[in-house]
Amino acid sequence: MNDELVILGSGGGRHHIRTQYRATGGIIYKFNDIQAHIDPGPGAIVRINQFQEDPLKTELFIVTHTHVDHYNDLSAIIESSREILHDRNYNYYKKGTLITTNGMIQYIFDYHINMLENIVRFKAGNTYNYKGVEIIGTKTVHSPKNEGFGIRFKLKDYSLAFTSDTMVYDGFSEEFSGVNILVLNLLRPDSKVCKRHLCTDEVIPFLNKIDPPLNSLIITHFGSYMDSPRSTKNYVPSQVKKFQESSNIKNIVAAEDGLKIKIRELLK
Repeated sequence: MNDELVILGSGGGRHHIRTQYRATGGIIYKFNDIQAHIDPGPGAIVRINQFQEDPLKTELFIVTHTHVDHYNDLSAIIESSREILHDRNYNYYKKGTLITTNGMIQYIFDYHINMLENIVRFKAGNTYNYKGVEIIGTKTVHSPKNEGFGIRFKLKDYSLAFTSDTMVYDGFSEEFSGVNILVLNLLRPDSKVCKRHLCTDEVIPFLNKIDPPLNSLIITHFGSYMDSPRSTKNYVPSQVKKFQESSNIKNIVAAEDGLKIKIRELLK
């Protein structure tokens, strides 16, 4: 199995957008010889090159909601996924599928919309089959003004999910039942609550109720209180230790910019 996650950005929120102390380029997910780019925020096109990944291989683009740290570089990533834009008569070569919210479409120029083969207007509860892989929208409770979704990939040998930005909610644990690997957007450490996001202490009880237990948890999308010039220290290592001591999850991985993770290592 060659499936892989590539962290193009372990940071989230406006302070990391501004400083790039932690990058905000989103995540590349490679599965079944498919390359997907999930939430390509500011700097995504720079990071994909910096970390020696090939934007030409990207064929699936996913934006979970319309906050700039999740979609800013989408158009650049779409355009960079093809070497030739059009024929001699300026007919654009169609390539790629975009999965996103209905509200996101207004933020993309028609110029880039017309480059895509397919646009899937998606929300929590929807299911879409992409080349034999079932993609399911999971519930988020995040922005009262912008709809959003998490996303779950159901493959033959495993299931992997991304929470996107969300609070905990009734049914959170059940939403990820049967998932082997969960990528968790964890903005703040310990009990530093942030409305519409997750902190460590409030999410651990919900993670422990996921049945069967997760094989691996990847924490990412850290905010400025987790690790930045505004925080008193880098809290990420202590959060990994807390998850290890207080959760029933076998393997805890902290995202770092440029980290490349083989899926087979997460399923042990």
